Amino acid sequence: MKAVLLALLVTGLALKPGSALQCYTCRGQVSNKNCLQVHNCTESDTQCWTERIRAVGLLTVISKGCSSHCEDGSQDYYLGKKNITCCDTDLCNASGAHALQPAAATLAPLTALGLLFWGLSQL
Repeated sequence: MKAVLLALLVTGLALKPGSALQCYTCRGQVSNKNCLQVHNCTESDTQCWTERIRAVGLLTVISKGCSSHCEDGSQDYYLGKKNITCCDTDLCNASGAHALQPAAATLAPLTALGLLFWGLSQL
C-alpha cells in the first residue's frame, strides 16, 4: 500500500503544472539584455536554443527559444557566421556566449604554444 501511495505521489509531482522547461526567448535582438524574457515551453519542447548571427564582426543578431529538436552547429557565410547552441535545463540559454568561443578557445592555446616554442628557440 505504501508503495502505491509513493508512486502516486511521485507521479503527481512529475505532472504538476509549471514543470515544463523554461527558456529565454527573443527574436532578432542586437543585445543579450533584450533576450531575457522567460517563456514556459510546451511539454514536447525539451531544449532551449540560442542563435547568433554575426555579420562581418560588426553586428551580432541574437534569437532564443524552446525546441523539441535542436542541433548545435555553425555555418560560415560570405559576410558572416551563424552559430546555434542547444541546452536542456531551465534558463540554460541565458548568455549563449559559448556559441562564439570555439575560435577564441583554440586561438589562445595556440598563441601560448607558439610563444613557448619561440622562447625555447631563443635559449
